[in-house]
Amino acid sequence: MTAKTEPARVRLRPEERRTQLIGIGLRLLTTRPIHEMSIDEVAAEAGISRGLLFHYFPTKRDYYVAVVRAGGDRLLLHARAPEAGTPAQRVRGIADGFVSFVQRRKDNYVAVVRAAAGGDERVLEVFEETRGVLADRVLEAAGVHAPTPLHRLAVRGWLAMAEEMAVGATDPVVTTTELVDLLVAGLEQVMDRFAGARR
Repeated sequence: MTAKTEPARVRLRPEERRTQLIGIGLRLLTTRPIHEMSIDEVAAEAGISRGLLFHYFPTKRDYYVAVVRAGGDRLLLHARAPEAGTPAQRVRGIADGFVSFVQRRKDNYVAVVRAAAGGDERVLEVFEETRGVLADRVLEAAGVHAPTPLHRLAVRGWLAMAEEMAVGATDPVVTTTELVDLLVAGLEQVMDRFAGARR
């Protein structure tokens, strides 16, 4: 009878290890608020020591910020406008990418939003950066090249509505296409109102 041996630890390159640790954090984030996430649990799941985790992320806060930033980057990767098309077609590209991403990864997305609402200034700052990039993309896609503060506020409100609808659309009768149609039409009405006010 041979003695039971522990599995050998896998050596990863620094970037691979960082990616692994962030991925673990994104998964754990769906089960608890970010400030309750245990660094020891993350390290144990990765098969490394707590001290080695802090080699990649100097503080617990740095790790939390990296996890939230990764969640935002994944969203931005999907919520993109096509290079060509009418303003409505380009806005549709963003809306479709946004809604589809949120619906496929609802638990992760809600967890990132909750993390941003948790009060940590740096986490909130990362979340706001993501929202800002999204708002800029929508304005550019809609053909608004010199947005006013009111334009930005309107688009931020539209994004909040898109988020709420994507998270809350649990009825299978409401299709992603129908939801995106509604969002695109809503933004068109808002932009038309701005255009009318200038005439």
